[in-house]
Amino acid sequence: MFESKRWLELFFLAIILAIAAYFRWNGLAWDSGYLFHPDERQILLVASNLQLPATSLEISSPVSSLNPKFFAYGSFPIYLLRALMPFAPQTNIVGPWADDQLARTVLFGRWLSGLFDLGTIVLTYALGRRIYRASVGLIAAACVAVTVVHIQLSHFYAVDTLLTFFTMATLYGAFRVAEKTVAAEKPHPPLFERTAWWIFLCGISFGLALATKATAFLLAVPIFYACYHATNAPALKFSRARLREIWRAVRRPLLQIIGIALVIFLVTQPYALIDWYTFGRDVVRETIVARGWLDYPYTRQYANTLPVVYQVTQGTIWGMGLPLGIFAWGGGLIFFAQWWKTRAWRDTFVLSFALIYFITIGLQYTKYMRYLLPLLPVLYIMAACAWLRVFSKHRIVLAIFVFSILALSSLYALAFSQMYTREHPWLTASRWLYENVPIGKTLLVEEWDDALPMLIRFESGERRASDYTQIQFPIFDDDNDAKRAALANALARSDVVILASQRAYGSIGKLPTRYPMTNRYYEKLFRGDLGFAPVMTTRNDPQLAGVVIRDEPFAGLPLDASRVNALLDTRGLQVWNWGFADESFSVYDHPQPIIFIKTQRLSAEELEQQLPK
Repeated sequence: MFESKRWLELFFLAIILAIAAYFRWNGLAWDSGYLFHPDERQILLVASNLQLPATSLEISSPVSSLNPKFFAYGSFPIYLLRALMPFAPQTNIVGPWADDQLARTVLFGRWLSGLFDLGTIVLTYALGRRIYRASVGLIAAACVAVTVVHIQLSHFYAVDTLLTFFTMATLYGAFRVAEKTVAAEKPHPPLFERTAWWIFLCGISFGLALATKATAFLLAVPIFYACYHATNAPALKFSRARLREIWRAVRRPLLQIIGIALVIFLVTQPYALIDWYTFGRDVVRETIVARGWLDYPYTRQYANTLPVVYQVTQGTIWGMGLPLGIFAWGGGLIFFAQWWKTRAWRDTFVLSFALIYFITIGLQYTKYMRYLLPLLPVLYIMAACAWLRVFSKHRIVLAIFVFSILALSSLYALAFSQMYTREHPWLTASRWLYENVPIGKTLLVEEWDDALPMLIRFESGERRASDYTQIQFPIFDDDNDAKRAALANALARSDVVILASQRAYGSIGKLPTRYPMTNRYYEKLFRGDLGFAPVMTTRNDPQLAGVVIRDEPFAGLPLDASRVNALLDTRGLQVWNWGFADESFSVYDHPQPIIFIKTQRLSAEELEQQLPK
């Protein structure tokens, strides 16, 4: 029988989940089925192509039709989506596709992504309550519920929400193992108090985490510590004899968990073994890209960014919002200081994951905000615990403090979630192009960005990009005389220049030495020196009660964006500009496309003279 206090906890948890569900499932059709998120699009297309092999022997072949042949991410999210595709409900959204199958699947996938994130909230509560107390779990769960980056990633079927769920499930299972729940005086403990049960569940969760993304291998550290604590191993000492003693003590539960995890991993990602070459190639490539050792256009945005500082700053301002970010990171620092004094084993267990994971992602060259997701629930547990200790004798002050943080964060989350109920900027810009640019005109667009216009269905019929002549310019190619001549020729031929987002000028602007000519091109384009003038731009920013929260894509760039920004209608709105936001935070669901129309015809020779060598 639950005590009345436990019922009250569950009541508050239910409210938290209801609020979180609204934020995560509001506006799942935010891109009208066009699949604007590249990772989501890739996963969906790979899953759609999977088929049962004609023979059972084909299953064990690398050429099997069940082999995704794509291992930048784990196979489990792909197989899960493929298995559940037949259950995707009907929808009247078809996007640019001939039927609604892809749109049905992506909407269902996004619903699943939100469901996993709700599961993360439950596990955050359960882990915080188990390690410390119920108030820690509830505060941490509430923080996850209103965290904007969790809300955003729940609107994409990528791997981040699944990875975070399995990370928390693994940590919960590992902590139950560390507790030594089976006591010698309990010859017949209940099922949920048996260590073997939690070893089994921990192994399953760890295996599914590994089959979701390879970075889950970092969970081996808290798993090892859990086994170390559970077995009364001798105190850690860096001597060969002591390390052998520790290994003898921990090896049985540790090898059991790892063994179960490997079985689950191979069941849910069998082609990691069958097609080992492709698997190894993809994993190695993603690893060296993350370290900045392999140069791709989509990672150049992180040139000259500070390790750790960049992630903390971006996560604080945009991923959480300033109040919640200060609460989380400040609480995390206090927690670390408290641990340093006491070295309590529970705190050590929490830090065995949080610290290792934070250092690993903090020192990477690529600094996508989504990398923070598995860390945030644990960080919130640390922060809630730390602040509760600080205000242990001032509960009213603590209550006001926590309520204020959550209230302000809820307003930011509400403003952010409203974006998903409005038309995507690329569709708005596409409509404008069809309505204002005559058929047959030449459009200059940039490679490595989505090419506008998109297919739009008007009442009078469909309009497609093929209505125009389109030049896709390789803007990320290194500057040289050939590129300079090609760009001048493309500008001379074009009637319209389209910048779909800041992907190119935002990244290239951080590399003035590598791209002197291209940076000069953007400066002159925005200033009007190349015979083009900005005539249309649009945004879809977080907005609530007349207050607009805006990021600044031109921050730190030598561009005069005054004529572009003058095109935005801000009448009756209070605009709060919070500065630069990471490209991956804005480009997928609220980019700022800019359309330039030719106002003066310059020859290729004249344009080439405008571009420095």
